[in-house]
Amino acid sequence: MKTYKTGLLALALGALVSCKTTTTTSTASKAPEAPEAPEAPAKPATPQQPEMLTGETERMELQTGTFGSWFNPRYAEYDIDKDVVMQLKPLLEDVDVTVFMGTWCSDSKRETPRFYKILDAAGKTQDVELITVDRSKTTPEGLEEGKDIKRVPTLIFSKNGTELGRIVEYPIESLEKDMLKILQNKPYKHAYAD
Repeated sequence: MKTYKTGLLALALGALVSCKTTTTTSTASKAPEAPEAPEAPAKPATPQQPEMLTGETERMELQTGTFGSWFNPRYAEYDIDKDVVMQLKPLLEDVDVTVFMGTWCSDSKRETPRFYKILDAAGKTQDVELITVDRSKTTPEGLEEGKDIKRVPTLIFSKNGTELGRIVEYPIESLEKDMLKILQNKPYKHAYAD
């Protein structure tokens, strides 16, 4: 037991001498440290863009912030079919367009920017309603009611309050060619039509 106590005492003295030597050496070789600067006050939080938009939405909301990170590149990279767009231009004049899409949905993220690029090329800037839905395809205002929205995006073309046709989730041929069939009143069935 005596050997054990002597060992512990030697260990404690060694640690004490070691700490004292280090402290003395570091104090002698270093200049005194300045007190730490106080932390800068936290910046006020900038308003966060919501993870998901729901309800009536302006196109500009898709072009900014988080949504712009997918909308803008997909808009820029899409090559429109100029010949078909020229045919669409006069057909779109008196047509109302309603876009139901989800900012959380990969199909919507792919097709919506392309669709807007086609509309822009055709000069269709009026009578386009953008409605964003949640994952259950609903809006707080119930804007989807009576519209049979089961998948997104759903692009609805109407004239004088009567639906001419719709593209659901993805086009059959291309957005331009599917739109042309709908607007020329040619036979067309969207991807989920019975």
